Amino acid sequence: MQTNVQLDSVVKRARGYWFMDGFTEIAAGIFFILLAGTLLLQGNVFQASNPEHVLSVVGIISLVKLFGFLVIVLALWWLKDHFTYPRTGFVRGNRLTTAQVLMLLRNVILFLLLPIFGLLVVSALLATIGGVLSSLPVWFPIGVGTIWAVLCILAGGWTGVARFRVLGILFLLAGIAVGIWQWTVGLSVLPVDIQPALNQPAVQEVINRSLNSLGLLVLISGLPLVLSGFVTFLRYRKANPAPYMEES
Repeated sequence: MQTNVQLDSVVKRARGYWFMDGFTEIAAGIFFILLAGTLLLQGNVFQASNPEHVLSVVGIISLVKLFGFLVIVLALWWLKDHFTYPRTGFVRGNRLTTAQVLMLLRNVILFLLLPIFGLLVVSALLATIGGVLSSLPVWFPIGVGTIWAVLCILAGGWTGVARFRVLGILFLLAGIAVGIWQWTVGLSVLPVDIQPALNQPAVQEVINRSLNSLGLLVLISGLPLVLSGFVTFLRYRKANPAPYMEES
């Protein structure tokens, strides 16, 4: 039994090694802040007057996410090659192939989008279309914050990195806070039998508020990621001030 516990601890330390320098959290936090800026900007200028504008908004957000993800991965590889690995005496294994990167990206997107799609389906079954739309700015950030919290807490258990659990709790609190804020502002009044046509002013207002609430949630979540990563980096830098030198 003791051997299994020790083996599990060693495996978790190996998994957590990727996060020991704080670079991953800093990069993720910067990505969140960039994405938040995009969401808040679109939330303030969104005009669903025609389908082309709707597609352009979706396209801009998708491009920011895809481009940001690729830049972050490349930046992390470079930082770890030139800073982290030389200081701890470890070397990175073989680089991921293009097929592996695409598979990882696909799994991440599906893992994040499927629960959100599930929230939409459940809401549609339990309430009218008007009720779902009017309350979207409230339940959407709460649902997303809950999903992020669960993922972060699971990652903390999988890697043995305790600060991930704290970040997960902060994500949950952030989602609840944004949802409560939208609730106190007041819900948009929509007819019970409203058709979800994007060019209706009431629907546009709900979409704008939803983009703004999601952008605020992403921004609030990105700041503690950057702070946590920066503190972790300072500790790592203090513990490993110079590149690792093998004894002759």
